[in-house]
Amino acid sequence: MKIKRFVAADMRTALRMVRAEHGPDAVILSNRRTEEGVEIVAASNYDEDAVQRALIEAQRASEPAPAPAAPTPAAAPAPAPHDFAAAMAAALATPTARAVSVLPPEVVMAHPAAPAGPAPAASAPAPEPAPPAASPAPTLAAVPAPVAPADDEQLRAMREELAQMRAMIEREMHRLTDERLRGSPVRLAAMELMEDYGFDAGITRDIVLELPADTPMHRGRGLMLGLISRRLPVCPVDPLEAGGVIALVGPTGAGKTTTIAKLAARFVAEHGPRDIALVTTDTSRIGGREQLYGYGRQLGIAVHEADSDAALIQLLQRLQDYRLVLVDTAGLGQRDRALANQLNWLRAARNVSTLLVLPANSHFADLDEVVRRFGPARPQGVVLTKVDETGRLGSALSVVVDHQLPLTWVTDGQRVPEDLHRANAASLVLRLEDLRRAADKPNIPEADHAVA
Repeated sequence: MKIKRFVAADMRTALRMVRAEHGPDAVILSNRRTEEGVEIVAASNYDEDAVQRALIEAQRASEPAPAPAAPTPAAAPAPAPHDFAAAMAAALATPTARAVSVLPPEVVMAHPAAPAGPAPAASAPAPEPAPPAASPAPTLAAVPAPVAPADDEQLRAMREELAQMRAMIEREMHRLTDERLRGSPVRLAAMELMEDYGFDAGITRDIVLELPADTPMHRGRGLMLGLISRRLPVCPVDPLEAGGVIALVGPTGAGKTTTIAKLAARFVAEHGPRDIALVTTDTSRIGGREQLYGYGRQLGIAVHEADSDAALIQLLQRLQDYRLVLVDTAGLGQRDRALANQLNWLRAARNVSTLLVLPANSHFADLDEVVRRFGPARPQGVVLTKVDETGRLGSALSVVVDHQLPLTWVTDGQRVPEDLHRANAASLVLRLEDLRRAADKPNIPEADHAVA
């Protein structure tokens, strides 16, 4: 194993030096910023077992001896517990580790967490290291965290350093990719347009990379929309036609109750009110169940309540002869402690399909958190609501693509059931521009409206 320190003005130059010296199989051990720029410590022919033994030997060397012993002329000072690189170098220089790997003199450096200063040199001259193996794919692998160092604080520090190093490399690679994309006019225009639509940076980069650099400008937008449409997952089967028990879950204000009324009205128009039943678990919130009861009276559908998991199981057993049962869950925030209990009710009841209701007028990060928090419910699809209330539909579509949750229905208004539509990928991407322009229009004063 060969370990060497590289110093350059920026990260890109340092990584290029690592590739030139160690080849594509180099392993980055540490990195830090210095007065000269960026310092990277990398190794070739990395042997994790040797590093583990080196850490154990260094730990033993740093522990105080039980009894004073006669000093050895060639003894080197014990490295500090937090000096990972120096401790590894000193331990690998011992006779037990020399059989596995020998460090060259230039390897010894200070750990990023320790102050810069002279480090102990290796105790034996290094033989000529073997040349690194060539590989067709030029990639840099991150060093895995040691599994059993004795010092928990040292382990945490190493993990934090590896996480920071990985984030730094990812940011640098994304910056290089963005610079390359901006070199093509059609790709630059597509990137700016997707950002205006509200798409996440990750999916924007992926879509624009698929766009040929020599595409004519007048065809760029159409090709970009086609690439987005191909990535959108859409449920091929209408859950209403499949029937069974369908529970709608989602955060407060997502529009679950109104969506259930639209679904019920659509089913009643095609099959009649005798084969459908409504269930609400929102028994504590003021006005929650009253709204569903009002929709039930208008449509001639029976509405039932369940205030516990046992009551929900018994109720669903009584309603098993119905072709369709729609369950309206309580509106809870994604960080509400009662959310876990609510989701446990659905998991206890068998044969329940879950759909996640996502409001399209929310930010990408908030929608992503909602999907993660409601993950224990194992949603089989997504109902996208409030599409008419956003000008940046790309945020919601990015979340759907990232988590690969099939779209089932889309709602864009309060009318029951006219504002409920089956999800269609082509229709959604074609609305991106219309929604953005509608959101950017100035407000029209009430004085400009004609008064009857």
